[in-house]
Parts: sequence; C-alpha cells; structure tokens
Amino acid sequence: MREVLNNQQIVCPGDATQFMHAIFSSDHEMMTFYLTLNRFINPASYLVERSDRQRLEDLENVLFGNVAAFEAVHHFKKISVKDVIKGFGMHMMNMQVSNANRMQSANIMGSFIDCIIDTTKNSWQYKQMYRVNHLHLENVRYLLNRLNEE
Repeated sequence: MREVLNNQQIVCPGDATQFMHAIFSSDHEMMTFYLTLNRFINPASYLVERSDRQRLEDLENVLFGNVAAFEAVHHFKKISVKDVIKGFGMHMMNMQVSNANRMQSANIMGSFIDCIIDTTKNSWQYKQMYRVNHLHLENVRYLLNRLNEE
C-alpha cells in the first residue's frame, strides 16, 4: 500500500522516513530546517564559504558521531558493577602497585562505579537520544541522496 502526500512524495507505511514526510511539506522545507539545525549544532561550518551539500555532510558527520556515542553508552551500561569490583580487587591484590597508585585507583574506581550507576539510571534517556539523532541522521542522508539525484 502506497500513499501520496500533498508534496508529491511517495511514502510506504512503516517507512523510516514516514515521520519526516508528515512533518515537512516539501524537501525544500526539510533542507531549510537541517541547514538551520547545522548552524546551531556545527557553527564552525559557517565560518567559511561552503555549499549546502558540504554543510549537510558536516551535519551528517556530527549526527553520526552522536549516534556512535549514544550507542557506545548503551553498550557501556551492560557492564555490571560486580565485574568492575572484581577487576578492581585483582588490581589491588597486585604487589607491584604502590600505595599512592592504590589510592588513585580507588578514587577512579569510585567515579567509574558512580558513572555506571548513573548510566543505568538514565538509560532510557540515552536510548531516546540515540533514536532522535538516528532519525535526524536518516533524514540528512535522505537529503544528500536527493541532492545526488539532481
């Protein structure tokens, strides 16, 4: 089943870009939005003369980095505190570690455990941020493909 929107774009129900077609009335409107978003997210790309394509590619790189970072945090939350403490205990049992290094390691380990707990508490936010950045990344890639077709 295919549906034609008022902007003459063909959309398959369940398509990853379906939401984008409901928000934007045209490719031009979407292009304007993403170039404006790039101005806020990546202002350095506006310090020199660049084409819209180059600015979209810059935005694609930033969004790809965000997606990769949120994905890494998602995998990071699977580390259990038990595994961290086990590794820390093995490190502390090493006779070649000085007392100063033991204290430094204990402080680092405390921060690491706090980070794991905070990440686990806020995992739904990381998942949501991953999803939002991924959707924007797909939209920017769609626009770049449209520019390639022209």
